[in-house]
Amino acid sequence: MKYTLRIICICLFVAVGCASVPPQYSSSLNYNKTGEFQKTQIRRVLLLPFEYDVDRDAIIEEVTEAFAVELRKTGSFEVVVFNENKTTRTPERDIWVKGAIDLNTILTLKKRYDADAIVFGSITHYRPYEPMLLGVKVGMISTDTGTVVWSADGVFDSNENEVAELVKHYFESTHQKSALYGWKLILLSMRRYSQFVANQITETLRY
Repeated sequence: MKYTLRIICICLFVAVGCASVPPQYSSSLNYNKTGEFQKTQIRRVLLLPFEYDVDRDAIIEEVTEAFAVELRKTGSFEVVVFNENKTTRTPERDIWVKGAIDLNTILTLKKRYDADAIVFGSITHYRPYEPMLLGVKVGMISTDTGTVVWSADGVFDSNENEVAELVKHYFESTHQKSALYGWKLILLSMRRYSQFVANQITETLRY
């Protein structure tokens, strides 16, 4: 009886362990969620345009739009995109001031967009030709406390076997397998590759 009970306990432990294992993601992807994230009720999120050290609006819009789509797919909150003064620098886009969070800006955006949180990010690596390369850092700030409740960063180089396998898995779960070029379709367009990277990063919100 004791032996049978021990077997049952082991099976339950294994089952719980397997259920708690998060989906596979790139080893180059790092993320963190605070306890505040779990406790905070986030109904509406404001997404700011991504930062990039090169003056290329098309790239910024491409990556920002990819994250807007993937954040909405999580189904956890409403997502609105900051679309004011795209051609000029505004204080509202500068969440960070000398390494510290500008609380006045956060309060201004909270009131203007009725946002419970603000998502911001930067493009760290970008190569729009084969092998595709995209690196991104992203964070979410609570407009109630002004603290970062979620952050993630990763560099996705399609020349690495691990990333190529993730692209295949992403393609098989989101595209028709009979599509022309198969999973390599993702590697023919930076817009599609940006969508893949955004998907990988925003999925950490579910873990």
